[in-house]
Amino acid sequence: MKDDNGWEIVSTYSTKEAVDDGFLVKVDSKASEEAGIKFPVYLTRAAWDKYVEVPKGMEQLQNVSGRLWDVLYMFAFHARNVSSNFLQYDFISYLPDEGNWEPNEKLETPENRLNRLVTLKAVIQAQDFDDPSPAIFIMKPNED
Repeated sequence: MKDDNGWEIVSTYSTKEAVDDGFLVKVDSKASEEAGIKFPVYLTRAAWDKYVEVPKGMEQLQNVSGRLWDVLYMFAFHARNVSSNFLQYDFISYLPDEGNWEPNEKLETPENRLNRLVTLKAVIQAQDFDDPSPAIFIMKPNED
């Protein structure tokens, strides 16, 4: 198969396939709209599992919707000041101190090892190869 420019298409992997396979998580539009985001939002599985899912032992303190709100609201807050399709932003995530720190995480304050200042990146691009409408993809800085 060739594209419109005559290039041979070797393979495609659609956003829909990535969601179906579990590599991307599509955020419910109600949650993103409440944060002031008008485009569809997807998080990589790695970002979702680490920063949205409630860590074991913290179920009485937090919930998925609250943790998702932190990720989305801070994206929306920082995106207001950016005119490009790329954004790196910080937010604070409450995580157990289990030695699983990643390069995109720092202590918020030395007194509290449970609050991590986390950097994520967001890219606004076409929702899919056959759907040029914009979508937001949020991930860890080392992901593509």
